[in-house]
Amino acid sequence: MQSTLLLEMKEIVKTFPGTKAVDKVSFDCRAGEVHCLVGENGAGKSTLMKMLAGVHQPDAGIISIEGKNCKLRDNAESRKNGIGVVYQELSLLPDCSVAENISMGMWPKRGIQIDWHKINQRAAEVLAHVNLEIDPDELVGGLPMAVRQMVEIGKVLSQQPKIIIFDEPTASLSKGEVKVLFGIINKLRDEGKGIIYISHRLEEVFELADRVTVMKDGKKVVTDSIAAFDENKLISKMVGRDLQDVFPPKAARIGENVIFSMNVRYSAGAKPISFAVREGEVLGIGGLQGQGQIKLLQSIFGLETVEELSIEIHGEQRSAKNQADALGSKIALVPENRGDEGVFLGASVYENLAAATLDQRKKFGFIKKREEQKGVSRMIEELAVKISSQLQPANSLSGGNMQKLVFGKWILANPDVIILLEPTKGVDVGTKQQIYRIIRELANNNAAVIIYTSDMLELIGVSDRVMVMNHDAFTAELQGEEITEENIMKGAVSTVDINGEEVRS
Repeated sequence: MQSTLLLEMKEIVKTFPGTKAVDKVSFDCRAGEVHCLVGENGAGKSTLMKMLAGVHQPDAGIISIEGKNCKLRDNAESRKNGIGVVYQELSLLPDCSVAENISMGMWPKRGIQIDWHKINQRAAEVLAHVNLEIDPDELVGGLPMAVRQMVEIGKVLSQQPKIIIFDEPTASLSKGEVKVLFGIINKLRDEGKGIIYISHRLEEVFELADRVTVMKDGKKVVTDSIAAFDENKLISKMVGRDLQDVFPPKAARIGENVIFSMNVRYSAGAKPISFAVREGEVLGIGGLQGQGQIKLLQSIFGLETVEELSIEIHGEQRSAKNQADALGSKIALVPENRGDEGVFLGASVYENLAAATLDQRKKFGFIKKREEQKGVSRMIEELAVKISSQLQPANSLSGGNMQKLVFGKWILANPDVIILLEPTKGVDVGTKQQIYRIIRELANNNAAVIIYTSDMLELIGVSDRVMVMNHDAFTAELQGEEITEENIMKGAVSTVDINGEEVRS
């Protein structure tokens, strides 16, 4: 027996200047199901959901909720019609408490005054629902990103929605936290909620989905039961071709010459940490999340306070006391959070791609615009950045295209060292392939490439050598066929470092 149809979107169209983002797409969601929405970045998924959330209004088509046609003019109307959205980019206010964020826009009152007792009571119930043991009075800005994500989910659930949209909700979560989230989603499905789940992580789709809809270039490709797909078939529908090898071939031979080496000591008395990268090599930094990998790599770019830092590139001592120093030493960093740290959201595509190389194109204080334009155009073409104009603001792009801007500006800078923190986080499988190709080309062109990723398959697939960390120490060094999930996990839990010394917990 087929469950109740909660949502029906018929022949939806949405056009922005220069592009048709959604082209006559029909989509529905039933009570008690998880309907996954997948496709490459720029496929139109987020735009379709933003029309359901009241952020955009369709140019044509009908949205019907529980059989009633609706005009969702803003988020408030969407919420009144029983729709809740958990966005990838969090909407919490960092200077407000957890309890205030959960009740934001829905303040319970006693007479004309806000009922703070009820606000705290509601927050306690919501936090228990998502298995969070934190103080409701704690400021959101002081919480780890993963905890903020769970607060965001709790905030949406407190609105008692009938239909809940999850847009890449696991991007900031550990495996344990993902397990908790999936438990919540399964419980909501059992309660008869309609779940729309957007993810680029196909293992999540196969674990959660009852049905799947694939979008490409603003159009619906197919909707079917998850049982109708295997991973290769689903990917081929998304990218429009069969997928064979996700990762490009690794280096046939690693050069003998060391092109980058570093030694860092965070504080007086602390053990130094050091490593090197050789010609043509992609070095992966692995281990469980939060074991010092990001701190180590950010210190190379002058983003951490350290007691001692020694860097040598192509046999020369270089300085990286701060970010300006690092840039002068031809060190580049693709940050973990592209929205906050990697892209100037209000600036144009052109301005973002040109940002890292302004000093290289100055002559007598003037910018060589012809050279700049040539470089920007080359990057847009080589990286296949989907835009309507070079003057298009960066914040109008999909996540994958934003990530291409971050890569593009650094490729133009021709760095000697490039550090990549979670370089494919939140991007589709087609864009991932392009990024893997770029990584290999950078290494082949004699740049020292260092990558940290929490995606185990990615770490194994792109790295020529992997250094595993636990508690700010290297506990394993793996090469070639030694790079396996089992060996990486052994290193991740080892209490002895590669020199045989005990790791400090």
